[in-house]
Amino acid sequence: MLSLLVASMELLFLVNLLIFAEKNKLNLIAELLIFILMLYQFLEFIICRTGTNNSWIIYIAFSVIAFLPPLALLFVLKIKGFKSKFFKLIFLPPLFFTIFYLFQINDFHLIECTSFYSIYQYPYGNLYGFFYYVPIIASIIFLINEILKNRKIEIIAVLIGFLIISFPVLLAFILKMFGDERLITAIVSVTCKTAFLFALAIFYFALTNKTKKENE
Repeated sequence: MLSLLVASMELLFLVNLLIFAEKNKLNLIAELLIFILMLYQFLEFIICRTGTNNSWIIYIAFSVIAFLPPLALLFVLKIKGFKSKFFKLIFLPPLFFTIFYLFQINDFHLIECTSFYSIYQYPYGNLYGFFYYVPIIASIIFLINEILKNRKIEIIAVLIGFLIISFPVLLAFILKMFGDERLITAIVSVTCKTAFLFALAIFYFALTNKTKKENE
């Protein structure tokens, strides 16, 4: 299944970073991003492979991936060199959903699994999606601003990674406007599949990021 293949590739990225990448805070965030993506893909593989409708596993998968956007935004802010004691506030939305969804676990259901994506039923999907994609949009804006000043290839690669994971979302909303809601019902799974290329961009950045003094 594609989920297991993607998880395996992301595991290879992670192992290589742990061995070869310089140890600094920015690279640590990159490793956490790839770990989150890998863990989600592995959980999706377990859900689909076993055919389980265990709401707990689906809840864990959604809780895990909810932390990806704010962590990605933190990654971008550190690339730009921003420093603030308020950075931790960007993790409040995923923390809220993790706690709130704990009381809604019975509302998580597997609807369909295919070789390429999975469709889930989960509560307050529109609200979850809003808080999920706002940090991604903010990250893209910050990266574009940074690239205008600093055209490093590794930063451009990260921007391309963000744009790739944003494309399915944009396409899903366009299709929804024309009455086709199938993609938007599978958007979390589809986005995390395309996020393999985002993981590749983050992997490349971390391998080339050797300016410890600037990042710490």
